[in-house]
Amino acid sequence: SAPNEFRQLPSRGGPQRIAGRMAAAHRCIGSRQAVPFVAPPWAAHLRSVPASRLQLGHFPTPVVRWQPLEPAPGWEGEFWLKRDDMTGLELAGNKVRKLEFLLEEAVREGADCVISCGGMQSNHCRAVAVACATLGLESHLVLRHEDWAVEDDAAAVADVAMQGNLLMDRLVGAKIWVVTKKEYREQGSEPLMERVRAKLAAEGRKPYIIKLGGSSPLGTWGYIDAFEELRQQAEQMFGKGQGFSDIVIATGSGGSLAGIALANKLTGFGAKVWGFGANDTSEYHHSIINSQILPGMLPEGSPALRSEDLAEITNAKNLGYAMTTPEELDVIRALAARTGVMFDPVYTGKAFRFFAKMYAEAPERFGKRILFWHTGGIFGLWDRQTEFRELVERHAPGDVSAVPRL
Repeated sequence: SAPNEFRQLPSRGGPQRIAGRMAAAHRCIGSRQAVPFVAPPWAAHLRSVPASRLQLGHFPTPVVRWQPLEPAPGWEGEFWLKRDDMTGLELAGNKVRKLEFLLEEAVREGADCVISCGGMQSNHCRAVAVACATLGLESHLVLRHEDWAVEDDAAAVADVAMQGNLLMDRLVGAKIWVVTKKEYREQGSEPLMERVRAKLAAEGRKPYIIKLGGSSPLGTWGYIDAFEELRQQAEQMFGKGQGFSDIVIATGSGGSLAGIALANKLTGFGAKVWGFGANDTSEYHHSIINSQILPGMLPEGSPALRSEDLAEITNAKNLGYAMTTPEELDVIRALAARTGVMFDPVYTGKAFRFFAKMYAEAPERFGKRILFWHTGGIFGLWDRQTEFRELVERHAPGDVSAVPRL
């Protein structure tokens, strides 16, 4: 058992107040071996093409017809769903595609532990923790606590509820480093992870850092490859040169959207790519893609491409990151009842709600074959049990009853 695996981040000076204990021995690397990676011909000219990847997910993921909305009057089209909620690795969603490349580099470089960061219910961090357990690597997650104050005693951190993604983190043995919302905002994710890295390195460890959301040029190769998967599926379903008129996806750290939008451009696939930002403004998301992803992928001397040229991004955060309204949760409930597909409250639920509103107001903005790219996140539902129970009981009050007695 691990009764005290919550801890404060190491201070930058003075005594370190750390709850819990570090593992005494390093765990050996697991049995999953790297396999060669060959970039699609249309992407072979990009920078730093990876030579190999791990096999962590189950691919290809299905593309299915679905009917989430009533078609707008006069609109004769189709809705489709790319089910990257079915990538495997304990329902890791879109994150597993990035981790196949990032963790291959970690293993190749001899890392014995991995550090990443996110919110307390981060889908990405949960995926990192599960993947690391699969590979025999120790995971260290820097998680932002919305309510914990910097002056609180470290023991108070252990009061964090073990539910949703956080329960999964703990089950697979992740080491949790808690920071306040204020610290996270003022210092940034990378300096905070660097403090954990420095502490582990001083103990003789070999840590590997994965950026927020796994969204780096290397991680984005997961969605360059995913787009080739989709392109081949579309060709098999609709014929050569045929595809989707629109691709809709939630975005947070930008890597999945960047890979899809860049691949759409390079292949000439011709879809309109719509990103719905769950945590910030459209300007923020464009700036992240322009400054942190595209420069590491586009070859020198190539025509300048900017995020604004590749995708239309809409601010869908509403109240804020991981903050939901009853209306947003009810969209998830209604969609599950109508189609059997579960969206999460942080990303896909917000993205779908804003897409549905945009479609209802101006269906002419969309083509005749719309694909929603499901990025997963189902464990986030368990962090909203009370709110969902109220919604379900309000809409279906008589759905639970005793079996008729004989």
